[in-house]
Amino acid sequence: MPIVLFPKKDKPQLARGFSPKVVRLNVRIKEDIEEASLANISRSGLLALSNDISSNRHVTKLDFRHVCFGPEEGGILAKGLATNRVLLDLNLQHNNLSDVGTLAVAQALTEQGVLEALTLDANGIGDVGAYALAEYVSSSRTLKELRLFDNHILQDGGVAIGNAVAKCPTLRHLDLGLNEIGDQGAVAVATALCDYNKLSKLSIRANGITSVGGKALAKALRKDCKLRSLDLRVNRLRDDAVKHIFEALLLNSHLQELDLGRNSIRDDAMEFVAEVILKNKFITKLSFEDNYFTDEAAEVFLKLLQKAEHLSMTEFTIHSNYISEIKLQQIDLFMRTHARELQKKKRENKRQRSQSNVGVGHGHDTRDESKNSAGRQSSGSHSRSTSRISRGSREASKV
Repeated sequence: MPIVLFPKKDKPQLARGFSPKVVRLNVRIKEDIEEASLANISRSGLLALSNDISSNRHVTKLDFRHVCFGPEEGGILAKGLATNRVLLDLNLQHNNLSDVGTLAVAQALTEQGVLEALTLDANGIGDVGAYALAEYVSSSRTLKELRLFDNHILQDGGVAIGNAVAKCPTLRHLDLGLNEIGDQGAVAVATALCDYNKLSKLSIRANGITSVGGKALAKALRKDCKLRSLDLRVNRLRDDAVKHIFEALLLNSHLQELDLGRNSIRDDAMEFVAEVILKNKFITKLSFEDNYFTDEAAEVFLKLLQKAEHLSMTEFTIHSNYISEIKLQQIDLFMRTHARELQKKKRENKRQRSQSNVGVGHGHDTRDESKNSAGRQSSGSHSRSTSRISRGSREASKV
């Protein structure tokens, strides 16, 4: 008897597995269970699940993280996915699908055609698997989120993914962190962003990106791409790349969060950062953690933060540099105070808008009441005039 997954009336269904041991074939997931947990799933249990998923019309999320799925298990699951038409979220992170299992899953999802979120972190995926995923992403018109953190994707695979991003109009979140896509992969992703792509969150941390990739990303930012969050942490970016990125931010009105932690940024980049602090109204979170700034840069940053009239920033992280503790405390104190002031101002603006809306509604009511009152007065005057005329007519007829 196959595993039966029942619908829940008020929540999307989730099937989740935790370890690769044993599940009996007569397991039934009751309707009142909030999340369907398929613990201890074996090969036979996976076969039963794949068979049920192929025609299931209720389960919209499968979560099989840390269940030791290898290429064969990926192939088994893929057979059920290919004919499924309701699954929206598939999480297979921290398994061992490798290129073979990834290829099977990618081909199945191409046929499935409705998935919105795919997580394949830490699966030993190389360039072959990246090519298969790129073909799937290129054809998808529903995928919104793709996570490939901590795999073995090299430059060629990064280029393939970057080219696919340009062809997927729905993708909003891409995580390629902790791979080895290098400058070529970064350039491919940046080129996709230049094509007015709607990607809003991008992580390419820990990919060995240098100034070449940094300048390509700066070009995309200069064209005011839709990115709101950019994670460039743990790369090899230096002051010249920072110069181009921060010059681009003077023209960008979308980016809100930028992480440049653990790069090779020194005091020479201070003047470019300073101008953005003074003029950019959109950045809310900026991190230079674990770089090479000194007290000289910290002093300049603090003065400019205090001077900036339209500062929207609530987080400015500069710890683990060559900066004294007293300077760090001064910057932290200012940022905490400023964040509270921004929050207070936001609440006040919200309250004023609410009062304004109430006033507008009250004004409409007052005007309507005035019109009604005027109408009643006009009607009363007309009635009194008619009454006088009627009495005059009767008196004339008597005479």
